[in-house]
Amino acid sequence: MSSYWFGFLPFVLTITWAGLAPAEELGSLPRELVRGEDPQETYELNALELVHGRLTKAVLFGIPLTTTETWRPVRGKYRYELSRADFFERVGRADLASKQRSTDTWSDVLFYGGVLIAVSGIAYPLFLGDAEEVFKTKNLVITGSLLLGGIVMSNVGTAISGPVTDVAAATSFARQYNRALARRIQAQKGATLRLALGSGAGAVFSISF
Repeated sequence: MSSYWFGFLPFVLTITWAGLAPAEELGSLPRELVRGEDPQETYELNALELVHGRLTKAVLFGIPLTTTETWRPVRGKYRYELSRADFFERVGRADLASKQRSTDTWSDVLFYGGVLIAVSGIAYPLFLGDAEEVFKTKNLVITGSLLLGGIVMSNVGTAISGPVTDVAAATSFARQYNRALARRIQAQKGATLRLALGSGAGAVFSISF
């Protein structure tokens, strides 16, 4: 083999290796992409982004007590909202999708269950009828227990709500997904695309690819 080919072969291998990635990195791309007028728009209509915000973790009589940073996923330049579970499915993390659905379910059960219990505590004296009955120690304890228990229960539901990963991990997942999406579109169209991931505050980080 000539020295020309020995010099060219490493270059070919490098380009080939750079275009490949393990399956877990690529994630699961959607079966049907939203089609744009050109490859760049197709990418922009399907790329994932994150919107940042604050999540109230505890509330007392409608007053927020604690908040924490949170994020929610959106798809495409028009920012169609995705559930966090769907986001994890798209980026190939079925384990986190399952965990997110479980967390969301328990959060809803505890929050709305707590609201119903608290309301029953407020309504309980109305069923007693007699004012003397309302102010008996036993009934006051029942009313107070229902009201306090409902507030605590609903706050626990709120506390466990939100994403099961932090924003740094979610950002990494979205970037990996967007790179894989660009590779798929480029493979079909032979185009060169510009990748970008919004921060949720209007800024855009360009990713060289």
